[in-house]
Amino acid sequence: MSSAHSRFEAVSRRSFVKRSLALGALVVTPGLACSKSDKQAFSASDTTDAGATSTAAMASTTATSAATSATTSATSAASSAVPSTAATPATAGASDAFPNGGQLVINFTYSAADGGQVHSPYIAVWIEDEAGEMVKTVSLWYKSRESKYLNELTRWATVESAFESAGKTDPVDTVSGATRVAGAYTVAWDGTDADGAAVALGNYFVCIEAAREHGPYELIRGAVAIDGTASTTPLDDNGELSAASVELVV
Repeated sequence: MSSAHSRFEAVSRRSFVKRSLALGALVVTPGLACSKSDKQAFSASDTTDAGATSTAAMASTTATSAATSATTSATSAASSAVPSTAATPATAGASDAFPNGGQLVINFTYSAADGGQVHSPYIAVWIEDEAGEMVKTVSLWYKSRESKYLNELTRWATVESAFESAGKTDPVDTVSGATRVAGAYTVAWDGTDADGAAVALGNYFVCIEAAREHGPYELIRGAVAIDGTASTTPLDDNGELSAASVELVV
């Protein structure tokens, strides 16, 4: 048995549960824009005539008033510079992420072309990024006692293997289930990656793959642009997979 077969058999034994997901969050603290303090220059005479006490007092009062005014102006200028600069990165970051509470609803229909009694297919639904790399498996239907045949889902098996080889863990065990009979189905992606973090807005591929014993193999792989607004994108039919579409619900 190949190493790929052994790995997929491990799925049925819930080995994914035994591996901890590496959850982490990068917190970026924006730098505050602090302008240098204005240079204060006061011209004051320290020479006071013995008979000019009132004049010196008046000069002192005038200098104190000028210093207070200059300090107030400098403080006001610095205060106006700080808030707008500090708040910008957090706002921009939030707007670039998959909508909080949103879902990408994936619809498809499976119908056996042969008619009569047929084996239920293995079906995988997953998301790839623009480079064609695994983001997250959304749904996986297979017979756990025959997990060695998961490599018949050739595209999913390839990207999943590359994902794990990179030291990452896809939560396959939490989204796996038994095979299904012919019918219309709906699964949903919450816009998070395998670590549970919201993905960035951008271009992704929605993949639906099916393979069954003594039957055909099909793959639907459609590009979807996620820009944070509600949308519906139809996907092309392929053999026994039809009526596929994706709907972004926000």
